[in-house]
Amino acid sequence: MEYIKTNKYFAQVAGSLETLGSAELESFGAKIIQSVPRGIRFTCSKEQLYRIVYCSRILQRVLAPLVSFQCHSEKYLYNQARKAIDWTALFSLNHSFGIECNVSGSNISHSLYASQLLKDAICDCFRDKYQQRPDFKPTGADITFNLHIRENWAVIALDLTGISMHKRGYRNKANLAPLQETLAAAIIKLSGWDGSRRLLDPMCGSGTILAEAMMQYCNIPAGYLRKDMGLQYLPDFDADKYAEIRKAENGKIKPLPKNLISGSDISVGSLTYARENLANLPGAENIDLRVCRFQDIPRQEGRCIITNPPYGVRLGNDDSTKALYHDLGDFLKQSCPDSESYILCGNKDLAPELRLRAYWKKSLKNGDLDVKLAKVIIRG
Repeated sequence: MEYIKTNKYFAQVAGSLETLGSAELESFGAKIIQSVPRGIRFTCSKEQLYRIVYCSRILQRVLAPLVSFQCHSEKYLYNQARKAIDWTALFSLNHSFGIECNVSGSNISHSLYASQLLKDAICDCFRDKYQQRPDFKPTGADITFNLHIRENWAVIALDLTGISMHKRGYRNKANLAPLQETLAAAIIKLSGWDGSRRLLDPMCGSGTILAEAMMQYCNIPAGYLRKDMGLQYLPDFDADKYAEIRKAENGKIKPLPKNLISGSDISVGSLTYARENLANLPGAENIDLRVCRFQDIPRQEGRCIITNPPYGVRLGNDDSTKALYHDLGDFLKQSCPDSESYILCGNKDLAPELRLRAYWKKSLKNGDLDVKLAKVIIRG
């Protein structure tokens, strides 16, 4: 297996989070080899890898390369996939498998066809040995492989979680177009919030920002609730070492003080979702939630405000969005003295609608949308 020989892995990240993802990997002791759009090549020890998979808040997926090769034709892809790996040694007939595939700038130009060739190679390997094949599942498989072909170079890797790592496991219900957990975690990181100020999300929706803030403050590993499927299929997986690391990381969890984190929303339904989602995290009962307009939140100094205001489809038209941003700017100026605010603006043109000077603005991606995170400082 290639990763065993090299100790090299690949992390996928959402667009614009490459720098934060690299910094996070380095904080776990990994060494960065190369950062590319939406991805990071790195090397680390087995123990560091286990900690990354269990604790990373920024990464989307971590892949362990099994084999890589020049690939100029469909026939060669099938033959190499069939011969280079003993698939029956990785998983059994009783397990289902899935494939994620991405192809660009190569003679093989269709990702679905490339995925089908890999699927056939795996199934034929099992048929040769058992005269049977395992079940293939496009989603929810026991084990997931990743096929990436770029400029005729193919890499077949094992996905070490089987699902995107943004799926923490606490969010069972969400509003339209919810903020992805990894982006919310990145915003908390960019804000530098460390618990020295009270944190408020005045338009908290289903509670993603509140949950990510709490998990970071309380040292709750990002994989604490997530049902990972993948790491255990590594041929050199050390179950005892992984259990030891999980126990050590869980032992760092600390309680959340009352009134440190609070959220509000005008929607009763949104607050119901937020309460149900947050209830899945230990200690979240100390998060203060209330139904109210942000304009009615009492004045308080020294807060850290982090929020993702609704926009576009969720408000109906541009005038409604601008009016909301005007009101939010007034609220920050009048009710939040000596405070720092981090506003995720739905598009790059909305930050000026706060009618407050931004200390800085950072370009981020919310899915495929270009958004701006604006930092606003209100002096006392």
